[in-house]
Amino acid sequence: MSLRKIINKTKNLVFDLNDNYSLIGTPLVLGWNILHKLKFVFGKKILELKGQLKYGIEKIDYDKIYLVNPQKIQYYLEGGTKKWQNSSAILKGNWDRSKKDFNDSPLYKAFKQRFNDGKKWDDINYFQKIIDDISNGKIRCGCKTKDEWSKKLNKIEEIYKKIKEEKFISEELYEKLDLPSIFDDIIVNIDRDGQLLLIDGEFGLSLAKLFDIHEVPIKIKIRHKKWWNFKKDLSYFSRRGMLYQKVTHPDLQDYPYQWGDSRYNLIKDNLSTSKGTLLDIGTNLGYFCHRMEDEGFDCYGVEENWLYRYFLKKLKKAENRQFKIISKSIFRYYENKELVFDVVLALFIFHHFLKRKNTYLNLIKLLNRLKVKEMFFGAHNPREFQNIGGYVNYNPDQFVNFLIENSYLKKAKLIGKMKNSRCIYKLTS
Repeated sequence: MSLRKIINKTKNLVFDLNDNYSLIGTPLVLGWNILHKLKFVFGKKILELKGQLKYGIEKIDYDKIYLVNPQKIQYYLEGGTKKWQNSSAILKGNWDRSKKDFNDSPLYKAFKQRFNDGKKWDDINYFQKIIDDISNGKIRCGCKTKDEWSKKLNKIEEIYKKIKEEKFISEELYEKLDLPSIFDDIIVNIDRDGQLLLIDGEFGLSLAKLFDIHEVPIKIKIRHKKWWNFKKDLSYFSRRGMLYQKVTHPDLQDYPYQWGDSRYNLIKDNLSTSKGTLLDIGTNLGYFCHRMEDEGFDCYGVEENWLYRYFLKKLKKAENRQFKIISKSIFRYYENKELVFDVVLALFIFHHFLKRKNTYLNLIKLLNRLKVKEMFFGAHNPREFQNIGGYVNYNPDQFVNFLIENSYLKKAKLIGKMKNSRCIYKLTS
């Protein structure tokens, strides 16, 4: 018997004991998780000593352009770039503690007076101060003369009117209005938690937020040392090949991943509702919770694995997300009570419950408790399971029938096929 099979059998035994005899099983599961934590910590340390972790400091590229939704930049640092005028580096310390809410930015509030409240430019004190400064020989917002400032305001008015007419920014409109000339100077630092802190480009960011522009180019100048260490943690985590899911944070786009936006686009196109509660079973690093929260859903992500959950919590904080993390088995979430949700995502997760008799029976109990309007179910390719020796191994049609027989759901429709012959179904009540 191979070492991998011995490990799998040992793991199954530990978790079976936990399911049936929690007094014995709970300490064993705790010990199992501790061993995996030690493996992770020592493995990363060995790679650091060998110099084999990706994203070394020498790889920082200050001139790299990142496309970011401006709503993701929620804070700014007073003082801008003066302290690090000619640097692009990793810095430790408390420099990120002085961040302030961008909604309190004087320039942003002044623009809101113009475009949200309808005040005239001449009636807004902040812009009168800009004119006074220009009259006294200062350069403000890139303008040296009143005429330059007037032309800039006229340009902004033109952009505002066109956006109101078009309702969205097409690529053609983006180029026609020369938006890059307004938004190409947005520069951010990244704090210890991964949050983007504006240090330059307040003018462009204010307009991008008010005009609801979906993406603007930014540059990253300074990263906090603690965030950099997290990036190295994620680098080691992804060394075995790639991340299972794409991450949405702009500073983590270089990490390879197995699943990108295709499943999300497929599900979004087949949703029957645009709001409500959404349960993501086996949320991994939270990709769907991030994306569906943007769509307006109140999201709940179930993730029992401690290592996934470590990254999940960090990424949630880095992007100021509100979704709830359920840090336990889905079988123990409101155990013996109905689970009521508008949408459930069960993407390539239920087949893991077919491996053992205990989890198979628990899946039946879970399905009986789920009261859901629609479920998006990812069915595995049964050939992937042939040599594992699971308790049950359904083909996609059998699996869908099993779900319908044991749940409130009555109808099923195949909405797409993924790579490796995996299928995604929409099930409705």
